[in-house]
Amino acid sequence: MIGRILALGLVYVGMAAGQVLAQQASAPTTTATAASAPAKAYAFDVISIRENKTPMQGGMGMPVFGATGDGYHMANQSLLLPLITAYVPQAGGTAFYNPQDQIKGLPDWFMSERYDVDARIADDDRAQWQKPESQKAMLQAMLQAMFAERCKLTVHREVKDVGVSSLIVAKGGPKFKVADPTVEHPDGMKLPWGGTMVMDFSKGATLSFYSTTMASFASIMSSWGNGGGRPIQDKTGLTGKYDITLKMGDMMMGPQQGEQQNGPAAANDPGVSITSLLQDQLGLKLESEKGQVDTLIIDHMERPSEN
Repeated sequence: MIGRILALGLVYVGMAAGQVLAQQASAPTTTATAASAPAKAYAFDVISIRENKTPMQGGMGMPVFGATGDGYHMANQSLLLPLITAYVPQAGGTAFYNPQDQIKGLPDWFMSERYDVDARIADDDRAQWQKPESQKAMLQAMLQAMFAERCKLTVHREVKDVGVSSLIVAKGGPKFKVADPTVEHPDGMKLPWGGTMVMDFSKGATLSFYSTTMASFASIMSSWGNGGGRPIQDKTGLTGKYDITLKMGDMMMGPQQGEQQNGPAAANDPGVSITSLLQDQLGLKLESEKGQVDTLIIDHMERPSEN
């Protein structure tokens, strides 16, 4: 369970660039571009990328990364986190639900080496950076420029039609409320897309999401394999931000990697168990259908050049 909780960081960054992206596939290109790329060719003014060789600490601490008041900061993490933010999928309504399947061609060193990243925007960009609707696209563009300059990164995309689980509103409507933006949750984890997540394991794994979009919620469910091995895509039609509490109990993560699933499929399949929880507690349900899933192909990537 701990390993999958720590893997949350892989999903958070996928949300940072916005949740509802283009539903149609974009044509493969030498360098992937953002779904809503800014008109200006934005780039960080100053960038520091240094390898961090200090031992990783144990426990369940969350990754430190994300946009700051004047740029971007990441501490002692794989470059996978900013890479996902830079190249959030353009097809389908979910973030990278399984980076190992959706990002191909990563070099051998990529997942084992950890880095500190500190990047600062130019003074001329500060006013635009303070606007949430602008910052998402600016951050994508700046991170793409950073990878191109410092890692000589080139990529392209491939989009495939695969089986997905669509998150829809069940009969009777949703059982959660629109978020109150004036209420703060200082004890929770601030998410890059502006929401907050609170995890309470004293009551058998209770997850609370504050000011979350439905696409963000679907992405987190996907990352935990709660779509029965399929990516979960938001098809609720709910476009606001919401406060959602889900009491998942011992079913939170489903079977761990390498564990045997015995007995009837309905008793052990995380896709089945999460369906009942979603419908009973939130007024949502999952339906199996075909959908488009975006894969990022790494054509060339080098270790970051020296500062």
